[in-house]
Amino acid sequence: MRIGMIGLGRMGAAMAARLLEQGYQVQGWNRTVARAAAIEGLVVGATPADVATESDVVIVMLLDEAAARAVYDEQDGVLAADLEATLIIDMSTLKPADMQANAEAVQARGGAFVACPVGGTIGPARSGRLLGLVGGDEDAIERAVPVLEVLCDRIERFTTPAAAAAMKLAINLPLLAAFQALGEAALITRDFDIAPDRLVAIIGASPGGAPAIGLRRAAIVAEMAGDEAAVVGFSLEAAEKDLRLIDEVGREAGFDLPLAEAVRSQAHDAVREGWGARDLAALAAFNLRA
Repeated sequence: MRIGMIGLGRMGAAMAARLLEQGYQVQGWNRTVARAAAIEGLVVGATPADVATESDVVIVMLLDEAAARAVYDEQDGVLAADLEATLIIDMSTLKPADMQANAEAVQARGGAFVACPVGGTIGPARSGRLLGLVGGDEDAIERAVPVLEVLCDRIERFTTPAAAAAMKLAINLPLLAAFQALGEAALITRDFDIAPDRLVAIIGASPGGAPAIGLRRAAIVAEMAGDEAAVVGFSLEAAEKDLRLIDEVGREAGFDLPLAEAVRSQAHDAVREGWGARDLAALAAFNLRA
């Protein structure tokens, strides 16, 4: 099976390395060519259309809707290729309507499409332990499963690409809110001689502690001590983008998401103050900057 990988940022690069390690032939494309060239064993494609033409399955992993529009719609984009025998697996985090539009555009070109946004960061991507949220028709999903099982240790199925995209935003909201809540909890204890390491350990093991707090404990403690986390698994810039999508989905559907709006405001301030490239763990520390 020939696999194409379009989008070789942190997550895309980790997925490509995992697939190569498992013996797959992988051709990749990234707007910044150096990122693709740095992946050992990867064949670098000239354009998204070339990658789609020469692959049986194409994984798309992009930051946002602007990048997706460019990759799908530009003159040398995915939709310029003959997709008659091609399966597109879009793992980007997008609004449901945008994901569904991508699906319909691919299907209009004769291709098969599933959405599979994922839960997890670079480590799980590299070791095949992501949560896959896959949506599409059953035949397309069955074609995708052999590849998804290399990248994911749990797969949840949904009837449409839009439903899978909605589920990804749904799981990200409590995740992002947990880091904001942890930062506010740190403010409560700051003046009482409770070290950040102890704070994170106790909250992480409490009924209110999100699993991600324990997983990112070292990064959170480093950020609270004023040192940037050594590894960026999920940047604050990407977190702010996801919160924007969540907020927009709510407004477009006619309901308010006050928690999402509050966390988005804090993430926006962090990015505006130059914290965007830092790991999500920094959101908990941003409250302590004053």
